[in-house]
Amino acid sequence: MQVQVAAMPSAFSLNNLCLWAGRIVIDAALPYMHSTEISYYNNICLIFKFKTMNKTFTHFVLCCLLMAIGSISAKAADRLLIVGEAVWGGWTIDNSVEMLNTTEQPDVWKAMVYLKANSDFKFLTTTDWGNLEYRAGDNTVTLASGVQGKLVSSTENSNDNKFQVSEAANYDIVCDLDKETITVTKSAYQDFELRFPALYLVGSATPGGWSLPQAAMLKQDTSNPVVYSGTVSLIAGEFKLCVNTQTGFGQSFFQVDPSDAGRMVFGGDDNKWQITEAGDYDISANVKDMTISVKKHDATGISRIATETGGAPEYFTLSGVKVSSPVSGVYVKRVNGKCTKVVVK
Repeated sequence: MQVQVAAMPSAFSLNNLCLWAGRIVIDAALPYMHSTEISYYNNICLIFKFKTMNKTFTHFVLCCLLMAIGSISAKAADRLLIVGEAVWGGWTIDNSVEMLNTTEQPDVWKAMVYLKANSDFKFLTTTDWGNLEYRAGDNTVTLASGVQGKLVSSTENSNDNKFQVSEAANYDIVCDLDKETITVTKSAYQDFELRFPALYLVGSATPGGWSLPQAAMLKQDTSNPVVYSGTVSLIAGEFKLCVNTQTGFGQSFFQVDPSDAGRMVFGGDDNKWQITEAGDYDISANVKDMTISVKKHDATGISRIATETGGAPEYFTLSGVKVSSPVSGVYVKRVNGKCTKVVVK
């Protein structure tokens, strides 16, 4: 991308040099700015001219420089939430669908969730109404699977029209706020309605305590997306599972079934799982079966093998996976319940 450089001033005063440098940096940043930043830039230009007339703009030029440099690397939003009749939480912001991004692609947000047919949805960037939103623009837009559509920010267009899909299904939703595009693609998995891109542990037993933004993530299994799992360091205390780290405690939580600690309930009484011993725990939650497994983490899997019984020699990898015909490598050999580490050459 080529950037036209502002002409060098003919008179080399300090103010003229500041003006020239400011124009170069701002003009270079302009192609990378989002629509909201461009509107700020236009307002700044008006003030900039006024300040020039009064010979009092040196500090203002420095502010312009900082704004322009920051806009090159700034992401468009800190969060992206799906609301509307098409998603499970409806128009309740606390139960909105929290999309996920990465540090490598901060403006690309993704979620695999169920969308109802012919029902509205849009995207919020804050946990309140009346702020920056991404919508459909001048008319309601029905998105076709795998076909890219346009995201229209509320700063560009005040029309509050939403998106829809014509077929109820689980969809992989990708929003690129930098390019202002949206793509919904029918997911390969359709056996169960998916609601949550991730689950999170919150509570006195977790590293983040009761702070929702610091809740520990359980990632969705890509091959079996009703399962969410992770290894979390816990201390003695309690926890429950939240579905959104960006909203508040008005959301619905997964909580322990009082009659069975291995089962979950969604909503209802505020019952929590109890941890009595500090350590790393492997946690796996299945939202289809409404079951949960909380087990002390075993880094090698050897202790689990040793508790099993057997007669003929059996071989396992160091992670505890049984192998029928070991090849070259290091294995755990078990005979009559006794385990030894062996090297197969």
